[in-house]
Amino acid sequence: MFDPGSLSPFGWVVTVCIAVMAGSIMAGIILALRSRDELTRTVLSDLVFYGMLCVYFSWSLLNDAALVYDIAVLGAIAGGVLPTLSMARVISKGRR
Repeated sequence: MFDPGSLSPFGWVVTVCIAVMAGSIMAGIILALRSRDELTRTVLSDLVFYGMLCVYFSWSLLNDAALVYDIAVLGAIAGGVLPTLSMARVISKGRR
């Protein structure tokens, strides 16, 4: 249960940062749904993915979680290598 009285000043800053990141994720999802351009959708999907990772890592600063490092490594692999390859394919329109 969330108890605002137990948060330190650092906890308040992290909570505000999580709220800002959640707002940017929602804005990215809305823009991706309204856009017709594949390149824009690809870039916004990366924004949403990285935003979700940032929200989780920020949340883990305030709570104990055993999988933080595992998720960081898997997020780096899935968020660093695979989107770069897919973005290159979208930009080049499938040509090699």
